[in-house]
Amino acid sequence: MARYNGVDQWALHEHNRIECAETVHHIIPTVDNEELFFSVDNLIPVSRGSHDEIHALYKTDKQRVQERLQEIVKGRVGGG
Repeated sequence: MARYNGVDQWALHEHNRIECAETVHHIIPTVDNEELFFSVDNLIPVSRGSHDEIHALYKTDKQRVQERLQEIVKGRVGGG
């Protein structure tokens, strides 16, 4: 959270909104790879609403959403 000053990175990069992050989302879920549980490159701070949105999007195109989240975490993003 501190790495991103408590700002929801999904809302910022996908919706151009500044929101407070309330949780940290595992881009690659623990059930898919438990070794990434504490990897900072696999964690992204999000609000409850963004977290719900991401999980809903995982149902339609999980790989694309994960790639987008990884771009955000690695600082390789353009506009939302």
